[in-house]
Amino acid sequence: MKLNTKSLKLIGISMLFISTLQQPVMGQEKTSTNELFPIRIGQQPAKWSLEWFVASEKGWWKEVGLKPEISTFASGALVIAAGASNSWDVGASGNIPSVLGASKYGLQTIALIDGEAAAIAMVAPKAKADQFLKDSGALKGKTFPMTANSTGHWVASECLSKKFGLQQSDYRLVNLSPPDINAAMMSGKYDAASIWAPNTYILEEAIDAKVLCSGADLKMPIHSYIFVTPSFSKENSDKVAKFLAVFMRAVVWERKNPKEAEIYLKKFYESIGVKVDEKYLPREIKDRPVFDLDEQLKIFSPDASGQSDIMRWWNEVGNFMVSVKMIKSTPDPQKNITNKYLKMVQDDPKLRAFVAEGAK
Repeated sequence: MKLNTKSLKLIGISMLFISTLQQPVMGQEKTSTNELFPIRIGQQPAKWSLEWFVASEKGWWKEVGLKPEISTFASGALVIAAGASNSWDVGASGNIPSVLGASKYGLQTIALIDGEAAAIAMVAPKAKADQFLKDSGALKGKTFPMTANSTGHWVASECLSKKFGLQQSDYRLVNLSPPDINAAMMSGKYDAASIWAPNTYILEEAIDAKVLCSGADLKMPIHSYIFVTPSFSKENSDKVAKFLAVFMRAVVWERKNPKEAEIYLKKFYESIGVKVDEKYLPREIKDRPVFDLDEQLKIFSPDASGQSDIMRWWNEVGNFMVSVKMIKSTPDPQKNITNKYLKMVQDDPKLRAFVAEGAK
C-alpha cells in the first residue's frame, strides 16, 4: 500500500507517541512546596486522564495538600508493570489490566474513572469494513493486531465470536502497542484491528477507518478503574481519600462545563504529544461518561445478595481472562474492590464540600 502525505504525517505522530509515552510526564501541577504531600499517579494517553489534568491546571491539588507527580504509559499493561516496581501510588486502566494488577500485585480498585464501551472497537478501512459486515466469512484466516492484556483484547475476542460467529481457530491475534497498531494499519499490513480512542480517530483520519464492532454494540461492561497500591493505601488512607475528592470535583466540573472540558482535553493531548482533531473532542466526552460520587457509591454498594454492580462486572472480566489463560483464577472482588475511600469522601464534610465546588 502506497502511503500518502497525510498517512506519513500521522505515522510520524504515532512514532512521537511511542517515544513520548515511555517517559514520565511531570510538571502538570502548578504549585510545588515542601508542605505538599507528593502523590504519584500512573496514567495513559486517554480522555480519562483529563480529570487530574484539569485539577492541575486549576490548582485544586494544593487545596487538599497534595502534589501530583504524573507519569504517562502507552497502555494499561505498562501501567501495571510499572506499579510492580513501585513507580506510582495511584493509577488507572481498563478492566483487564485492573484485574491483572489485582491478581499479580494485590492492587485495590477504589473507583470507576469512566465508561469506555463505545470507545474501544475493532476497525477496518471503510471498503474492507463494508465487506466484512456483509460477509463475516471474509474475516476467517486473518490476523488482527491488538494490545495484549488490555481491554482491546477482550473486545476483539467478543466481537469476533459474538458478532461475527468465529471460533478462536478461525483467526489469529497479534500483540502490538497502540502506536504500532496505528502504523501497521496505515501501511496496509493488516485488514482490521482492535484499538481505542484516540487511536481510532487517528485511523479514521489516515485510512478512512470504520467501526466493525464496539464494546457498546455488545453491551459489554467496559470501564476504566482507579486503583491504589496496597503499601500506599495502608500508610496514607487519608491521602487516597483526598485524591478521590480531587478527581470527583473534576467530574462535577466536567459535567457542568462540557465545552470548556473539550478545550482542556485538547490541551491535555497536546501536552503528551497526541494530535487529535477538534471535531473528535465532543465524541470523546460523550463516549467516555464519568460518574459522580453518588453514582459511584451506588455502583460499589452490595445488594441483598452481597454483590455490587462492580463486583459483577469484575467477575465477567475475570471469566474472560481465565478463558484465554491470562490468569489462573479471578481475584476475589471482596478483597480487591473497596468503597472505603468513596465513603471517606462522602462522610467528610470538608471533602464533600470541596467536591461540590466543582459545580460553581
